[in-house]
Amino acid sequence: MTGSTLPPKRLRELDKLLNDFGVLVGRMSLLEEALTHSSYAAEHPGGTHNERLEFFGDSVLKFVVSEYLLERFPAYDEGQLSEIRAVLVSGKTLAEVADKHKLGKYILTGRRVSLKPSILAGAMEAVLGAIYLDSGLMQVQNLIIRLFGAQATAVDRDEVKENYKAQLQEFTQSRSEGIPIYAVVKTEGPAHDPIFGVSVSVANNVVGNGSGHSKKDAEQAAAKDAILRLGVAKPQDPG
Repeated sequence: MTGSTLPPKRLRELDKLLNDFGVLVGRMSLLEEALTHSSYAAEHPGGTHNERLEFFGDSVLKFVVSEYLLERFPAYDEGQLSEIRAVLVSGKTLAEVADKHKLGKYILTGRRVSLKPSILAGAMEAVLGAIYLDSGLMQVQNLIIRLFGAQATAVDRDEVKENYKAQLQEFTQSRSEGIPIYAVVKTEGPAHDPIFGVSVSVANNVVGNGSGHSKKDAEQAAAKDAILRLGVAKPQDPG
């Protein structure tokens, strides 16, 4: 479906969202795709869902945030930058940003699908990917800094604690054991709301396991499990 074939009411809704974000998009079909969950596409054959744009938007977000943090915190080392970035690009932060801007009102889901944080987070990433593809790096870069800049300050002040992956990586690197490796070992539940099982390995040994409704959440859970098993320290709980 192209932007010109979207119903006028839907176009007005998308215009409102773009106005809230302060960006312009020429190809509204890209934005529509970004806001279409796989459960909705499954109920409407021929439609396109947002998982490809979510994949791309994740990369765009990490790149822009990495560059922003390098400039924002010139005295910080790789470990400190990784810790802040891990929170900024987490599913929890993405869902919070999406909720703040009422993105859920615009997301198309299946009739029996509740709007979980993982769906909000995925749509947020997909929207960033769509804006990049339509308008280029500069526009999406400005948007990401506006949306996530305040969170960077909060994380730096230790107001947000969900850095289990960063804590584990800091520990393993301090022991010259390399970077923890995460792997999806199982997927359960329906296609529109899967639960991922993830293991984390250090030096080819599995040291933790976790599960979650998104791969990112499952990785955080696996890292927390590893921290407890290895006796690194009492993990810092979110809050």
